[in-house]
Amino acid sequence: MSGKITIQKAAEIMNVSPLYVREAIAQGVLPIGCCITGKHGKRSFYISPVKFEEWTGYKAEGSEDDKAN
Repeated sequence: MSGKITIQKAAEIMNVSPLYVREAIAQGVLPIGCCITGKHGKRSFYISPVKFEEWTGYKAEGSEDDKAN
């Protein structure tokens, strides 16, 4: 997984739907990443592995901490 957390993976780990993860990030309720809306209304999401770990305790494989060891 190389440290990347997808919406689908986050939803599985948190036992919620991918739609919930997207909407919660977009509304600022879930402080694990950000949502950017493009010119034509398409939304893109980013989940920070560090913030996700702080929020859930789940450590992504290949994160910066793994590289230091």
